[in-house]
Amino acid sequence: MEEKDILIVEDSPAQAEYLRRILSKYGYSSFVALNGKEALEILREHIPKAIISDVIMPELNGYQLCQLVRQDERIKDIIFILLTSLSNPKDIVEGIKVGADGFIVKPYEENYLIYTLQYLLSLKELRKAGIIETSIEFILFGKRYRLNTSQIQILNLLLSVYEKKYEESLEIKELKNTIDKLSKEITKIKEQESEYDLLIEGIPAPIIVIRKDNEEVISANSYALFFFNMKKEEIIGKKITDILSLSPFYLSKFKALLIQNHENKSFNIKGKLPSIEEEFEIIATYITYREIPSLQLVIKKG
Repeated sequence: MEEKDILIVEDSPAQAEYLRRILSKYGYSSFVALNGKEALEILREHIPKAIISDVIMPELNGYQLCQLVRQDERIKDIIFILLTSLSNPKDIVEGIKVGADGFIVKPYEENYLIYTLQYLLSLKELRKAGIIETSIEFILFGKRYRLNTSQIQILNLLLSVYEKKYEESLEIKELKNTIDKLSKEITKIKEQESEYDLLIEGIPAPIIVIRKDNEEVISANSYALFFFNMKKEEIIGKKITDILSLSPFYLSKFKALLIQNHENKSFNIKGKLPSIEEEFEIIATYITYREIPSLQLVIKKG
């Protein structure tokens, strides 16, 4: 069996096929396991880039599967996303406890699922590149937790659940107090215009997104605006080659990236700012941004 990108764990064949088709539409190949035990069998021989698992399953549920994955040195670093029909905010806290990277509530928007997956895969590339992610420690329901950057969306989801469903719960009053204290940490993230922009804002590195067809910048996080010393309205719409100074070798390599098909891979190039001699590395990753074929560029100082 060939290696594939995503392991889908879903006890409903119809739901599994629906998810498989979404992933295929965006260029991801997938395995399908109908329960947690089947998933472990697949993981004995294959290591996917990510696991997307339902929570409610017979014999071995999504939380238990995630915990087993995190305990296995060979596969503990696989991105793990939980899918569920939310009934209680403690469900999300349990996801944090077992080490899930993402938590998506059914029914979910196709774009949000893809943006979340792309964000988490990109974050993993940043870890490999040595960019340290931020973390926030907090106490909830009498237990201490630490959120890393990849789990900030879980915190936002907790806030959403509080506002919509559990306003009268005493436990949620505690949750609200906790989130109020943490909200200052994520204010900048929440102010972004779209789900993907919200996610990349939490990554402590300059990130810009460009269209593959014309090289124009269509998104940038706050770190990128500071790095380039530009306002958002100044950088959006500019061609990336007008912002970066690339040698003929790397310019040729960069142009080649723009004409290649979506491959879900990252490529490294080097460049510098026209006004600064310091060289830096660019980690370029294929993504789909607002349904536009794009490249996500993460800047790493040399």
